[in-house]
Amino acid sequence: MESLVNLSVEELQSYYLRKPFLKKLYHYYIHQGYYNIISEQLVYIINNSFVLFYTLFLMKCVEWEKIFKIDSPTEFSTIVNMKNMFKLNLNNVVLVIIYFFYLMTKIGYLISSIYNYKYIKHFYNNILEISDLELINYKWEKIINKFYSLYKNEDINVYYINNKITIQDNYFISLIDKDIIDIRHLCPLMEWNIIYCFINPIFINDYKYNRNFIYLNEIFVKKVQGKILAISILNFILMPLLMPFMCLRNLFKYGEKFYNNPSLISSKHWTHYAKWKFRNYNELYHEYHEKIQRSYEIANVYNNQFPIKLISTISELFIFILSSFFIILIFVSIINENVLTNLYIISNKNTLWFIGLFATLIAILKKTLKEQIYYNSDDKLAELKGIINCIDEKKTKDKNHKQYFFNMYQYHTYTFIKDIYYTLITPFELFKLYYKTYDILKFLSEITIDDPKIGHTNIYSTINKNIDDIKNEYSRQTFHNNNPEYLLK
Repeated sequence: MESLVNLSVEELQSYYLRKPFLKKLYHYYIHQGYYNIISEQLVYIINNSFVLFYTLFLMKCVEWEKIFKIDSPTEFSTIVNMKNMFKLNLNNVVLVIIYFFYLMTKIGYLISSIYNYKYIKHFYNNILEISDLELINYKWEKIINKFYSLYKNEDINVYYINNKITIQDNYFISLIDKDIIDIRHLCPLMEWNIIYCFINPIFINDYKYNRNFIYLNEIFVKKVQGKILAISILNFILMPLLMPFMCLRNLFKYGEKFYNNPSLISSKHWTHYAKWKFRNYNELYHEYHEKIQRSYEIANVYNNQFPIKLISTISELFIFILSSFFIILIFVSIINENVLTNLYIISNKNTLWFIGLFATLIAILKKTLKEQIYYNSDDKLAELKGIINCIDEKKTKDKNHKQYFFNMYQYHTYTFIKDIYYTLITPFELFKLYYKTYDILKFLSEITIDDPKIGHTNIYSTINKNIDDIKNEYSRQTFHNNNPEYLLK
């Protein structure tokens, strides 16, 4: 980041209105301060380093055959050989080397953040006079108004700044909204690849538009195609190495949550694709996240209007049977605590093991039982649309509207399995887009306009204009709801 010393007022204002500064300003806001940003990045590095070495430990040091055959008290040291930790085969070596370079990148980014966010901290604490502890009490619009009151620059307004912050997201929203990219299931890796290959090349130095993109010359198209080809091959080569690491990381991440709350296994959520489909232009992350969280209550009520009666009936039967065994085991264990560990119901499985198993199964099965309170499903869908206004109205009025809903609202476990599968085929899905590169870039170029107020931007994100686009209209409504004090001109 360039030095701010000796800049004139005009140069200083120009610097403050550049996208990198504005994105850092917002990033600082949603993370509630300097030390939160630094600590989160540090914890992320430690977390991933732990997962890598823990994965190597499980793969190289633990003798799983011995664990599966344990039938008597066994010392931990007899099933673990730490000397194997550094006896790495070619795959392990490549994985460690890849992670080493990734780690160096993250450490470099951390050091850069320590330096760069000091300017943002200074801006908040000394120029806007807002301490880190006070950030939680400020709405984003209020911060921008305070920003404007200092410099009286017309470009310092919540519309201009939100547009600059979300400018890359707006292009991705258009690709999804207009079905330019046909994606059956959007996994995080595919999302990253699309952004990296198609959207990042639009910009130079993170904020200036690439002139080659504006005029869509052949050199630019060839360069993007080369990037897609290279990333597809890289994805394919590294997939066997990275997939076990990614699976274990997600297993560690979600396993504890499912263990403490087994009912989460049968809970549902909006898919990754739905979250992009339902997001409006210029909608900031914290605004959208809050909207999605509010929608879950109504979405669950609507979901419960369509129970599978057979599953509920079978679940009730198993819950009754398991609960009968569970209660007796608990009762006997209270009378004589030795029963917990010394009574073996079947070979090698004592009472404590069965109590844990029954409790887990009962919790999971209870989640499949829905308290049946009957509502008009159309009314509930309309209520959901009141929160997520860009839900497709035509499809919600169709007689098969519940299918549209359930394509977007799926089980966590189902999504987890699909993420694994679609991560595996990402290299091939990305390679398909190689042949559609020109069409995709042409679409992105055609929706890019030079707006007199905010410069080059996505035409659908210019919510101060009357554009014949329903998503644009919904975005205008959402922007007004989130920023009632600002009048679009």
